[in-house]
Amino acid sequence: MAKGARIDYQGVIETALSGLDDGLSLDEILIATKLSVDRSTLFRQVTRLMDACRIERVGSARSSRYRLQGIPRIRAHLAKPYVQRPRVNYDREFLNRYLPNKTPFLTAEELDQLTKAGHVDLGAVPAGTYARRVYERFMIDLSYASSKLEGNTYNLLDTERLVRFGEEARDKDRKEAVMILNHKEAIRFIVDHITEIDLTRRDLFDVHALLSDGLLTDPAYSGRLRQSVVEIGGSAYAPLDNNAQIEEEFDVLLAKLAEIENPFEKAFCLTVFLPYLQPFEDVNKRTSRVSANIPLLKYDLCPLSFITVDGHDYLDGILGVYELKDPSLLKQAFVEGYVRSADNYRNIRAEVANVSIAALEYRADVKEAVRKVVCDWKRFDEHALQEFLAVTVKPEHLKEILAVVKKEVQGLHDGNLIRFRLSHDAFRHFQEADK
Repeated sequence: MAKGARIDYQGVIETALSGLDDGLSLDEILIATKLSVDRSTLFRQVTRLMDACRIERVGSARSSRYRLQGIPRIRAHLAKPYVQRPRVNYDREFLNRYLPNKTPFLTAEELDQLTKAGHVDLGAVPAGTYARRVYERFMIDLSYASSKLEGNTYNLLDTERLVRFGEEARDKDRKEAVMILNHKEAIRFIVDHITEIDLTRRDLFDVHALLSDGLLTDPAYSGRLRQSVVEIGGSAYAPLDNNAQIEEEFDVLLAKLAEIENPFEKAFCLTVFLPYLQPFEDVNKRTSRVSANIPLLKYDLCPLSFITVDGHDYLDGILGVYELKDPSLLKQAFVEGYVRSADNYRNIRAEVANVSIAALEYRADVKEAVRKVVCDWKRFDEHALQEFLAVTVKPEHLKEILAVVKKEVQGLHDGNLIRFRLSHDAFRHFQEADK
């Protein structure tokens, strides 16, 4: 090293501890780093790293050992191929040690940051209003981002076409389209029932059933706790394989979720523990990602679409939970991703306080009906229109969509014909015939 060069003591210490799950004693650190310092100087550098939560001490007195902590430890651990990492089993104490409202994952500073980012001033409106305002954009974003985390190759534009118009992308596996459409149904279920649902057994089963529809080897596995052993690809983690214990741990998780007061802590708690438990045959992470929005939307907070969450950090963070029971990296991805996600949704406004989900769902049908009225019938024939809409619109939505079409026809003018792909000539003929 050049004379007078500044030594990065803490970086050298972290490098020496990298990949060592059992850590090193102070004397072993001194030998491993080959630093020409006395023991007290080394201890001061180690203490600074502990104060910064980058390393931790295990044991006490002469038996004290030091190892990487938090994100540095996770990064170092995952740098090794998973076949070389030690096999770890589900630890029931990980969930037992978590005490709602007493040992939260999120700090007061992080909660304050998330609250400021997610708060939307709606005034005096019914609960769940914001969910309806951002529904369409949120549905597309989350369907795309959550599916992408599972290896889905649809891009955002392809996803939007599929979700809005049912147009499948060419040369794609049919299961990819099913995965995305399942997200659409699950998100719609949540928004439709946001005032009644929560992170309960029945509601999580319902979300899982919708997300897993047509994707499991046995449809009987959908919406129920698993009865078989599951393997985690690319991980040294082995989840529970005892049916009775899975049931018991799931009930413990539900009880703890019910006690959590803060919606962000509740959402993150689910993000950590549901994938760790792996209560379902498959589709566990998807269920946690979609369901994590339930407490947020119930409080009229901006949703978390995962479109702004760093995918590598999220997946490595999940592995950090699996193999080290350390949520540090997952928490960083959650907090940073939510703050960015909130920026996308906070300023979304609607013309009315309570946007109709049915109207959004049947946008294509509404446009086609308006064209039918103008171009084919050249008059508003309510009976014919009802018969036309009944082919694609569910009976419980028919009256509402009929009213939407009537309002759109009444609001037609030369400046908005493009919305319905109507020509000015067709509109003029309609006006003349209508007179």
